[in-house]
Amino acid sequence: MPRRRVGERLADELRDRILRGDLTTENGLLKQDDLFEEFRVSMPSVREAMRTLETEGLITIRRGNRGGAEVHPPQLERAGYVFGLVLQSRNVSVQDLGMAVRRLDPVCAEMCATRPDRLETVVPALREIQRRTEENIDDFAKFVACMKEFHEALVRNCGNQTFELLAGMLEGLWYAHEEEWAARTVIEGGIPGSAATRRSLNSHAELIQAIEEGDGSGAAILARRHQEDTQPQANLGVDPAVAVNAQLIRPPDY
Repeated sequence: MPRRRVGERLADELRDRILRGDLTTENGLLKQDDLFEEFRVSMPSVREAMRTLETEGLITIRRGNRGGAEVHPPQLERAGYVFGLVLQSRNVSVQDLGMAVRRLDPVCAEMCATRPDRLETVVPALREIQRRTEENIDDFAKFVACMKEFHEALVRNCGNQTFELLAGMLEGLWYAHEEEWAARTVIEGGIPGSAATRRSLNSHAELIQAIEEGDGSGAAILARRHQEDTQPQANLGVDPAVAVNAQLIRPPDY
């Protein structure tokens, strides 16, 4: 096997420190001179390692006399944005994204319902969001934001970290499009009637009840019906001409 370069091995060491949380910028920027002093490798190797980490999004190099590198531990928001860029580069439609969400949301609901500690973790969180959603039923933009928060809580409380991260990226991108649609709808008019918003709210109440009772299959069915009912209202999950826009979830510091 080919021998790995010094810069690559240095990047491995720094990456491990960042992932463990041992390397941060709480006490200042990461300096090339400091790395040179600590590891006693050539400056080109230090710069190679820094470029590698910057490409991976783990650091941002600041230029100038007082420059250095700002450390960025991996974040779901950044991963979701990169994933969104991949979808956008392939011209994936929001309809395609919506179909994925319709499949994932019921799985999350079922997992929430089968958690043995659901009465202490899942149900109180969902009921609190449901209460605030009820309060904002006459403010459409806030109502949609609360509905988004409800589905985020389903994903966050599913009990499996891998699935939480995977579903979180997809649903985060979907609901960003839905919030953008809601804001545009408020400006342009055409807000769904009170019957539609009340139906959405009631479907969440039924879902909470199924989760509370530990009815996994029932929760999955209710979650799927809710998605099938609400996605067409936004005209996002049915229009194949609308393409994914990753800029809607672009992190502010990216």
